[in-house]
Amino acid sequence: AATDAANSVALGDAMCVVAAGFYATYDLRLFKWGKLVKARELITGKILTQAVLSALLLLGFGYGEAADFVASATWDNSGNIVLLALWAGLAVNAVAPFLQVGGQQAVGPTRAQTLYASQPLWAAIISFVFLGETVGQQGLVGGAAFLSALFLAATAEPPDPNCGVENCEV
Repeated sequence: AATDAANSVALGDAMCVVAAGFYATYDLRLFKWGKLVKARELITGKILTQAVLSALLLLGFGYGEAADFVASATWDNSGNIVLLALWAGLAVNAVAPFLQVGGQQAVGPTRAQTLYASQPLWAAIISFVFLGETVGQQGLVGGAAFLSALFLAATAEPPDPNCGVENCEV
């Protein structure tokens, strides 16, 4: 059982590293393409690609579970499902990325990624305040290290989005 738990933790850690790599690549590509393509076109392409890939993954790996969920849906929970779909579809996958294009052009991918990476810190703070979670010594050291990195990134000079060279990062 301990081996299974350790393997599960290692797999989770590996998936976090892979996800971080994808996020970093996305941010760098967004900075480049945000200068070349209008925000509406860029986000429309992102949403379309994301929808097609999600539908293919659902058909390939989760069709049975999705069909069971739809079959068990009732009028009582349909309002919540619609609200959740609108939130995930519009706010998270349309409005936020649209605003991200302009914001990231202003601050650059390094600063932007630092802010995006703060999500676990905010989750920990919110859990501490609202859910009564505890924060151990490692959590405090990690939070302090992250805040230090955030300070360093926030005080760096922003890149010039019209610098005319391949890499505008300072």
